[in-house]
Amino acid sequence: MTTALDGLRVLDISEGLAAPFAAKLLGDLGADVIKLEPPEGDAARRRGPFAGSEDIEASAPFLYANTSKRSVIVDPADPDDLALRARLLDWADVVISHETEPSLAARGLGYRQLSARRPEVILTTVTGFGSDGPYADWQWNHLTAGALGGFTYLCGREDREPLQLGASVTETLTGAYAAVATLIAVYAAQEHGRGDHVDVSVIETAVNAALLPVQRYDYTGSSGARRADIGPSPSFILPTSDGYVGANVLTQAQWEMLCQFFGKPEFIEDPLFADGWSRMENSRDLATQLAEQTRPRTADDVFHDAQTWRIPFGLIPTMADVLNLLPHREREFFFSFDHPRAGRVRMPGIPWMFGDERPLGSRTPLLGEHTDDIAAASLSPRSAEGDADPLPLSPRAGGGVADGCGGLPSRPLEGLRVIDLSMFMSGPMTSLIFADGGADVIKVESVQRIDGWRAGGATDDFWWEWAPQFNWVNRNKHGITLNLTDQRGSDVIRHMVREADILVENYTPRVMGNFGLSYEELHEINPELIMISMPGFGLTGTWSHYTAFANTTEQMSGLPHLTGYADDQPIFSGTTGGDPLAGVMGALALLSALERRRRLNAQGKPGGCHIDLSQTETATSFTGEAVTAYSISGEDHGRRGNDHPQIAPHNTYPCVDDHWIAIACETDAQFADLARLVGRDDWAGQYPSFADRDAARGEIDSAIAEWTRNRDARQLMRELQAMRIPAGAVYEGRELLEDQHLQARGFFITQHHTYAGARRYPLQPYRFANWSGPEIDRPSPTLGRDTREVLARLTTLTDAEVDQMEADNVIGTIPLGERGD
Repeated sequence: MTTALDGLRVLDISEGLAAPFAAKLLGDLGADVIKLEPPEGDAARRRGPFAGSEDIEASAPFLYANTSKRSVIVDPADPDDLALRARLLDWADVVISHETEPSLAARGLGYRQLSARRPEVILTTVTGFGSDGPYADWQWNHLTAGALGGFTYLCGREDREPLQLGASVTETLTGAYAAVATLIAVYAAQEHGRGDHVDVSVIETAVNAALLPVQRYDYTGSSGARRADIGPSPSFILPTSDGYVGANVLTQAQWEMLCQFFGKPEFIEDPLFADGWSRMENSRDLATQLAEQTRPRTADDVFHDAQTWRIPFGLIPTMADVLNLLPHREREFFFSFDHPRAGRVRMPGIPWMFGDERPLGSRTPLLGEHTDDIAAASLSPRSAEGDADPLPLSPRAGGGVADGCGGLPSRPLEGLRVIDLSMFMSGPMTSLIFADGGADVIKVESVQRIDGWRAGGATDDFWWEWAPQFNWVNRNKHGITLNLTDQRGSDVIRHMVREADILVENYTPRVMGNFGLSYEELHEINPELIMISMPGFGLTGTWSHYTAFANTTEQMSGLPHLTGYADDQPIFSGTTGGDPLAGVMGALALLSALERRRRLNAQGKPGGCHIDLSQTETATSFTGEAVTAYSISGEDHGRRGNDHPQIAPHNTYPCVDDHWIAIACETDAQFADLARLVGRDDWAGQYPSFADRDAARGEIDSAIAEWTRNRDARQLMRELQAMRIPAGAVYEGRELLEDQHLQARGFFITQHHTYAGARRYPLQPYRFANWSGPEIDRPSPTLGRDTREVLARLTTLTDAEVDQMEADNVIGTIPLGERGD
């Protein structure tokens, strides 16, 4: 097997979960990752849960975020250790840190200092708020990041406190974005010999994944309500005799099938449930009626029965159930190893395969396990001309110059061509990353079947052009229509594939084969093509034909089992479920495949491949910390509301005008400062340690809530942050769009759409120092907007042939159902 990132040298100087997770992903894909730790070890080693006693070698978060690395202890007070660190900095192609760039620069490790030694080096900083802006030095954790990023506003019920997500998704998702952005920089460095500073923000990641508050507000003036006990359209989590099951519908056809499935065909014509808006208004009554039928049955029985109807139901597995899911076992998704101190460890692996080969990492290292070996190694730096083999960061001939002058493109992925056959959000979010990076992305729909994401717009004329979600994830793409069931339409794809680098599709298996566009057929046309298929359960296995949407994959990951009030049933995340999780992992898969192709081409072999990505596996990757914790401890704490097993207080509290604030005291000193501010100096003596505060959580939370009730959330947030206490107002859409920090970083761009007008959209949660950001003058395409231009540019079709295709509805700009002819 050709390892995708073989030869890439990564120096991980980070701590926590987000940045180390980025380095772990690169290591699992074959990069050589050396992790530098202080003598006491990465702080995540003390985070827990643990395997048995509080052994720093058996911490679940550390075990999960640090596979495929070598650990080296560097004592900053030891000159020999600092000399070793300097050698490693010269050795590395990529340096990953959890500190801001100015903080690193103050210690001689900033981007300018590193690039002065090696212009090709890439520095990736993964921080709460990015390396610049008013909040750059603020404190953060998963609770406050969710609050400030829009997640928390959506999660929970209107009549109760807003909730954090039950797994550390803000951190792991940021790590995945950081790995994506790093590989974009690696790709550009190999093309042009120029390194970069990649600046990644946790808060901006949360805004991207939460999505709905910003887009709802900008299009409608409302951020929506917090009702995560009900999913979109609506969807439900229903009780069964042995657990819960997810009943998910996104389309009218699925709603009608759901009614038939439950033996309620009269609901289809009932005015209370006439359309999506009516169903949402009456969703809780509807859920009560449906629950009467699911409660006597087992979850497995309901799930498999519904799937035979092609309704995208999902299971709500516990952590034990996640580890035992049939598709995971059949596809050998979990990575297992024996650890010297933690024992047998099982955790999610890389959630895709290159063909039938899944990348495989190595076990998590002990603290300083490799110090002596690496100190004795030569650690030769890259030569100025690059290595003899085409390893990373040696510029390709003719690809530009290393000093950034002359002939360099504006964006790092210019020159790549992507054909995007995907719909809804997961696949389009993957291709959006390439479009924003400058690739030529061609989005394909048909007038017979438009992208289902277009249905989320207003009910005005041209309603299919008004969907905020569609108009976000399809910016900077060329939009064409092709009826792929017509030979002429599929022939256009075959012709474009000849010069394409990537093809993205997220249909259920066999659909591409029905079009005559299977990977085997396309590989014959272009052996260098990288095709990614993104079905709900992967291309192989007993469940491969099952239907899955974002709610389904979120449910199958175990996230709802972990999310919700401790005294209530599982709930939805409140946002677009597993879509953003699959979208970012899809981009990572493709970027790693490009590096794999480069290595195969250097060996004189074709570099194309078919990536088999399971969206259920990708979603499970982001609950991996909890899965790992269960595997080593056998404990599954389930839903804990806003509690944290090692931090107290740690909750959301009411403020004036129905606003909320998230506050977390991670240290005894932070709690003492908060106590003084609240006017409870007695607390410091009464609750001096976490154990004391944990035992009195309810009392402390009640007192803090009484104190915050008359305070302004944003003002209090600034006051607490000035005291270095993690705090974040629970932002809704308007507050996100108006936030001074996000504005200072230029996070939102305005694009002028033909029908929707001037609307604001979030950028990717990363910045490049040496490359331009996304275009702002290419909004999401209206249906078929670029068909004739693309056909003229990329095919040999004549005008007469194109005219006939339009007459025959092979191409077009109006959905067939809206023509009235």
